Amino acid sequence: MATHGLLMIIDTNGSFVPDDPRPCPVKTPCKCSFNEIECSNLTQTEFPSFTKVNASWNCWSLVMNNNFNIKRIPAGAFDNVPFCNLRISHNGFEIMEDGALNGSEPYLGTIFMQFNKFKELPNEIARMPNLTMLSINDNPIETLPQKMAFSSTLRFLDVGSPEMTTWPDSIRTLKSVWSLTLYNLPMSDLPSDAFEGLENAVSLLTFTSTKFKAFPKALKRLKTTTGLSITDNIELKSEGIPDDALSGMDSLGVIFISNSSLTRVPNISTNPFLTYLTITNSPLSTWDVTTLPKQPLIQSIDFSNTDIDRIPVPVRHIRSLNTLTMHNTKVTNIGQGDLAGLQKLRELSLDKTPLANISMDAFNDTYSLQYLNIDFTKLPGFPRAIERLPALRAVGLDNIPIECSCSELGWMKHWIGLQQFLDGGGQCHNIHKYFTDYIREDIPKCP
Repeated sequence: MATHGLLMIIDTNGSFVPDDPRPCPVKTPCKCSFNEIECSNLTQTEFPSFTKVNASWNCWSLVMNNNFNIKRIPAGAFDNVPFCNLRISHNGFEIMEDGALNGSEPYLGTIFMQFNKFKELPNEIARMPNLTMLSINDNPIETLPQKMAFSSTLRFLDVGSPEMTTWPDSIRTLKSVWSLTLYNLPMSDLPSDAFEGLENAVSLLTFTSTKFKAFPKALKRLKTTTGLSITDNIELKSEGIPDDALSGMDSLGVIFISNSSLTRVPNISTNPFLTYLTITNSPLSTWDVTTLPKQPLIQSIDFSNTDIDRIPVPVRHIRSLNTLTMHNTKVTNIGQGDLAGLQKLRELSLDKTPLANISMDAFNDTYSLQYLNIDFTKLPGFPRAIERLPALRAVGLDNIPIECSCSELGWMKHWIGLQQFLDGGGQCHNIHKYFTDYIREDIPKCP
């Protein structure tokens, strides 16, 4: 079918959208682009008005950010323009009057309204029947209404504020919530039945800037949750976490904890499907091998910015491991056996550590290792232990004093991994040359 030179785009509602974004239902300083209306950084105190226009799409998207002088969204605000997406975060909105969303009921699926001043979830939003995504965190909302028309359609919910001092029981009515993120909750724990009714719904659960001193016991109900994230929870301490804290979370595949006060790795022995373990920006220092599952399936470990001072013993029991990241830790040595059995390890990062020695036998079993990052360590030169890495493709060597000479590096001429080696970041300290260039140009000339 000929388009006669007119570019046609299909939006998410299946309508054809012309490349010329006319007509636009709002006056400047607002502007339009296709079916998106942007009214950000306004100085006025009144909500902008929209006029009815003929358009080839069914609904519009509204972007309104940083409008701190507008306090009220009046009744009938969107009578002439039905919206499918509202991105109205970081404003001064306090009130949304009843009737403000008239006409948008069949279309409205996404609302981002975090960082406003709403003290309750507006009735207008609670009555929207087709919402799939709702972000209302960082409003001074104390609780949620008992009835929400989107209870069977909502898939993503971001909620929470310092004013939410008690758990909103009506969350349990949101039977389709797949991702639940809770922000700035001042409570130190959750009711044990907080997730009652959501056992088979929530897949991703995130706590951000909460006051929890331990993992809430309510987590044990979440049998199908695959991802648990806890960030900026500085009061979370190992002393408050019992060994059975994660039991019941049978499907857990990802644990992400950052900026906590944990000093040891929690017991994950009851989480056999765990594949990603991240504990960063915490005073972590120990890991007991008895806390591992019998046959661990972990593929990635990240202990960056912790107090770990050696390759943890449990690591060598994880034969499935392919990525180990220990950026800015206190590791000083990689000894013989520290990486034993890690035949699938492909990436190892120990940059910005006091690493000063790598045993010649450290890489005996890691013959699949392709990327090694030892930037800004205390190594005295290029570690010859790399000779045991036939698959190595890149190594980070920034700030390492590399002596580029045949007496020091001549062995590389016969290194089995030389052919696929692509990049050795860093510079020769004795001659003005990049290390990679020296390998390619000078090593072949060595006797």
